[in-house]
Amino acid sequence: MIVNYNDPFVRICGRTLERSGCVYLDYTCSFAEFEFEGSRAAATILSDLCPAEEQYRAWIGIFIDGVLDRKLRLDQKENVVTLYEGECRKVRVCIMKLSEAAFAKCGLKCIEIDGRMNAVSGAQPERLIEFVGDSITCGYGIDGKYEGGTFSTETENPLKGYAFLTAGKCRSRFRFVSWSGMGVMTAYVDETAEKPLDDWLFKDIFPYTDSPLERSMGVERGKYTPYDGKDQPQVVVFADGTNDHSWTKGIPEREADFERAYARMLDLIREKYPDTYIVCTYGVMGDSLKDAIARQTESFKQRHDDRICFVLLDVQDEKNDGVAVDWHPSAITHEKMADVLSKKINSLFEDMGL
Repeated sequence: MIVNYNDPFVRICGRTLERSGCVYLDYTCSFAEFEFEGSRAAATILSDLCPAEEQYRAWIGIFIDGVLDRKLRLDQKENVVTLYEGECRKVRVCIMKLSEAAFAKCGLKCIEIDGRMNAVSGAQPERLIEFVGDSITCGYGIDGKYEGGTFSTETENPLKGYAFLTAGKCRSRFRFVSWSGMGVMTAYVDETAEKPLDDWLFKDIFPYTDSPLERSMGVERGKYTPYDGKDQPQVVVFADGTNDHSWTKGIPEREADFERAYARMLDLIREKYPDTYIVCTYGVMGDSLKDAIARQTESFKQRHDDRICFVLLDVQDEKNDGVAVDWHPSAITHEKMADVLSKKINSLFEDMGL
């Protein structure tokens, strides 16, 4: 039995876009899930293998009955993946994108089952958090080592990342809009940079469903599909600024530019989500812009409303907690981040009556 990705019994979660006969699960932790009664299930999954190096291939996780069964690299442009094979029974299957949108794509074309489809059982949580952030939010390098470690999509593990953990601690659904190296006024730049790298920023991603996918398909800037925002999160976690401080470096004029860009990003979030509570967070990989972000959260209250706060995180403790690839937070640090954020967000949900 062939089941298309848009079958009513297939639940798609995340910011996903339908193109060329499939649904693209590109952003971190976007997923498709279904339930069936039978002995086998397989899926046809597309990938663009771009860039071509194996270290940047797309990775997915296959969950069976809510438990991660295995991780799988997509090595072909069209991959037929066995999801479940065994005794005939009721099975719940989830296909989740584990590597980030900045690298190879993941498109679900169809599902083939030996058996019959059932509606996905159980109501989804009413709570929804959207995580907007950079490589830290993607779970960059968690499964690798700092010394001698080299980044690959295999070492990205958002299941150990603060965002996924925070959603679990808050008993919430989740949605990611994250991209490594991204900032609000500049992407990451090295010490020799003479100007900010501002041709591809969060303002070019956040308002759209999947502008990176459309850009890779040749869609002109300005013609990307706007995100409809119909499933409004009650909370947006905006975790950015780390890449910006690669350029600002304590220089007052640059920090002023950062503040203006940060304010515009907050305005974009409020425009898209009029009633959402915005939790700004920053600090784990350096906190030089903490005062700038604090000022802009207060300024936002004057321009808009008081549904915003700033949660400053401790700079990672390299000696005691370790660090991951490229000095990114370790799994221990991500746990600590999730503890801090979930405490705040749970209190917000409770105030909302959720």
